[in-house]
Amino acid sequence: MLRVSQAHARLLRLLDPLDDRQKDAASALPGWTRGHVLAHLADNARAFERQARLALRGEAIEMYDGGQGGRDQSIEQGAARPLAHLREELRLSQQALEHTWSGLTGEDWRRAVRFRHATVLDTALARWREIEIHAVDLAVGRRPRDWSLDFALHALEFLSGRAPTGTRLVLRATDHEFARALGAGTTVEVFGGVRDLAAWMAGRDIDGHLHTAARDLPELGPWPPDPAD
Repeated sequence: MLRVSQAHARLLRLLDPLDDRQKDAASALPGWTRGHVLAHLADNARAFERQARLALRGEAIEMYDGGQGGRDQSIEQGAARPLAHLREELRLSQQALEHTWSGLTGEDWRRAVRFRHATVLDTALARWREIEIHAVDLAVGRRPRDWSLDFALHALEFLSGRAPTGTRLVLRATDHEFARALGAGTTVEVFGGVRDLAAWMAGRDIDGHLHTAARDLPELGPWPPDPAD
């Protein structure tokens, strides 16, 4: 996917000004340094490459070796590596993923994978979310306001299940022709820029302002179950 490839290249450029001290500084994710984010993104690319490659052989495999525990251990170990090492791991894992994708046919994209019990195409969309959202989490200059409109709308669609229980959450963009009602129950309307709405639904800080007639913005439900996150 071209959009993922472009996001991959942009991510590597974001790392150019950093040094090892900055790599070990806190990211926007509680408890994670930038090194943790980078290690996760490299592992995630490798995992999605394996999902696609084995799907071509009709095989389904766990997202990460060792499940959640193996995933967490790999991130902790990777975060301690020098920035140059992490950057190269990220570059190579992204390159391998794009290479595998480049050989897929239309039928291949519809092959089943273990991830979400879905398809190879779903893993590509998940990688898009991983790169765009975690690029913001790195806190190196990329912000939700920099997201493309296509990505913001995709994120809002994916995160629609976060509407709070018992609430009919109505999202209305003030800078784009977008309105969406989510869930059922007491109506709460939230107004704002489409990228700010997407950032809020993703649990990230916004760049502008969101408005609601309610006393406070509603507390969103959990992130959709996703073994890539």
